[in-house]
Amino acid sequence: MFHKKTHSIASGAVIMIAMRWIDRFIGITSTFILARILVPDDFGIVAMSSIIVAFADIIFDLGVNIALIQRKNPTQSYYNTAWTMRILQVACVASVLMILAPFAADYYKDARVAPVVRLMALSLVISSFENVGIVNFQKELRFVDDAKYVLFKRLVGFFITIGLTLALQSYWGMILGALCGRLAATIRSYMVHPMRPRFALTDIREIFAISQWVMVKNISSFLDRKLHIFLVGGMGVTHVTGGYTLASEISDVPGTDLLAPINRVLFPAFARVKDDLHELTRLLLRAQAVQVMVTFPACVGFVLTAHEFVPVALGAKWAFIVPFIQVLALSNIIQSVNSSANYVLTVIGKIRLLALTSWIQIGLFSLGILMLGAHLNPERVAQLRMATIVATFGISYTLLMRNIPGLSVRMLARGTGRPVLGCLAMVVALLLLEAEVTAPNWLMLTLKVATGALVYCAVVLGLWRLAGRPEGAETFFLNKIKRKTPPLVGAPSEIK
Repeated sequence: MFHKKTHSIASGAVIMIAMRWIDRFIGITSTFILARILVPDDFGIVAMSSIIVAFADIIFDLGVNIALIQRKNPTQSYYNTAWTMRILQVACVASVLMILAPFAADYYKDARVAPVVRLMALSLVISSFENVGIVNFQKELRFVDDAKYVLFKRLVGFFITIGLTLALQSYWGMILGALCGRLAATIRSYMVHPMRPRFALTDIREIFAISQWVMVKNISSFLDRKLHIFLVGGMGVTHVTGGYTLASEISDVPGTDLLAPINRVLFPAFARVKDDLHELTRLLLRAQAVQVMVTFPACVGFVLTAHEFVPVALGAKWAFIVPFIQVLALSNIIQSVNSSANYVLTVIGKIRLLALTSWIQIGLFSLGILMLGAHLNPERVAQLRMATIVATFGISYTLLMRNIPGLSVRMLARGTGRPVLGCLAMVVALLLLEAEVTAPNWLMLTLKVATGALVYCAVVLGLWRLAGRPEGAETFFLNKIKRKTPPLVGAPSEIK
């Protein structure tokens, strides 16, 4: 029965992941187009305002979607309460933002931030009325329906934003495009799902009991991801803030964004088997092996091609962001390894421990900022972020092994050895290529990507064959190519 369920999850996940990667491709394409139209200063205004708005939203975020996914058979009253709580939350956020907008402009030393913050607050209010029934697409593993809805939101936002930006030739095109996109998505949510929520607060205590720790974790996760950008913005150079923010977004692509579709599938899948640690461990080992196989070479390759990629994709005006991209992309290697462990700890109810881990990382980062003091600059902020991520790397896995009986370091590390060696071979090959070949950026980028992919795949598959073709991520991908049911990663004898 489990193998049948796993096959169903895997088959649906492939469709879901493919559509989500199309969604991400559209988002990345939008970023590149906007980078060509606008200047770093425009991106800086949007970035500064976005952080203020997102932080206010996170502070009041009650995590109602997680409560709905974790609840096995929620009643309509439960859905109604969750929908109402989200609207009330956003109403508080919008009110706070209207008051804080002038102070945000003072912090960033740019008066243009205040009206942008207020308009973004309106966008949040619109999206808070989204049909809560949409969460069932995830809860019921309806991957295609979920992907179609997300894809609709992306396409509408893409065309409106690009059109308005071309017409206005300013950052207002991005702001107004996002607002129109959210309005269209909210209307669409009632067209694709029959649920019609009503205002109610009957189950507020039960939902809040689950969501209060989600809120604490979300605040810490947000600070972990965005505090470095906020600090760069406070240095008072708008175009540098825009460049640093764009670098952060681009460096997320090979690691975080590549995993986002997989993680969206994994969370409800983990939640369904959370009461059976044997099956949960099997799913975890498969997920981690596949994620490492993809993200390690993607992040390392991105670091080695950044000098060619930036001028080709964004233009010469963005050349100053290359060092930012390289450091932040390396940070994403560690985060990609941690993602599955964090999701498992979430579904087994250890959100408080995850929040504690994030707060430790934030504390180390803040301590580093204080120690650097007057010597602080954007590049050092990025380096400090990477250092704190590395320093807290083992905490999540220590917590995971303490809460999943039978799980060991050997089991978790088994899927990383060949990808690490493959990446080392790729680094050597690309450094030799740089030393021996001189070519235009576009040609050098093409050569590096082709060489890196060829060397990595050849080394990983060669080592896999030498090891006797054990079950692992290689088997998963080869079976997917052959359209066979992928075997589980992790031999049954290893799982107690």
